[in-house]
Amino acid sequence: GAAAGILVKNAEALEHAEKIAVLAVDKTGTLTSGEPLLTDVLPLATSADEALLLAAALEQGSEHPLARAILQKAQASGLALPVVEQFRAIPGRGVTGRVGGRLLRLGAADAFAGLTLPEKLIGQLQRAGKTVVVLAEDGRQDGENRGAGDAIGGDAGVVLAVLAIADPLRATSGAAVGRLKAMGIRVVMLTGDHQTTAAAIANDAGIDDFRAGVLPGEKAAAVNA
Repeated sequence: GAAAGILVKNAEALEHAEKIAVLAVDKTGTLTSGEPLLTDVLPLATSADEALLLAAALEQGSEHPLARAILQKAQASGLALPVVEQFRAIPGRGVTGRVGGRLLRLGAADAFAGLTLPEKLIGQLQRAGKTVVVLAEDGRQDGENRGAGDAIGGDAGVVLAVLAIADPLRATSGAAVGRLKAMGIRVVMLTGDHQTTAAAIANDAGIDDFRAGVLPGEKAAAVNA
């Protein structure tokens, strides 16, 4: 097992493995390569270069795999990133902070309550199996008095850009899922991604059952349920 890169916690766990009927798997890094790439920077109220600059500046304080994709693109583009202040990471939702005095948020589309989003564009990207994040700015006159943890939404928010990140399936995932199903094991995918994106990835992997929008702290509960 060790030679194959498989870690067995103890002999009891190995004995239980023979009786597995349902296998719950994560998406990123398990079914997918775990090396996401930023594929699209679609500006709406700014330029593509500024959108990438601001998004990468926010992600400087994040350890999420999607953050690495944005930072790698910014580095490859030779961008010098400004300092981010009042940085805050919200698990499963995104990040907020101030860049050059501007209160910004980068995160999942559903993290912007009441904000008018380019739904058609976002849907097209998600149906292609891509993870979509939105970059928005607080547009209120009193924005300087707001903290980075405050919500950006409704008339107060301005959508600056939409970014899309692709994390392709591992070449072996489809075959592995097929072998598990042939053994009578039901494979369930758990992911924090949007329903449409999750459906595209699950379909490509041959998985019939999946749960989307599951936050990191909710995955254990999803397994127990």
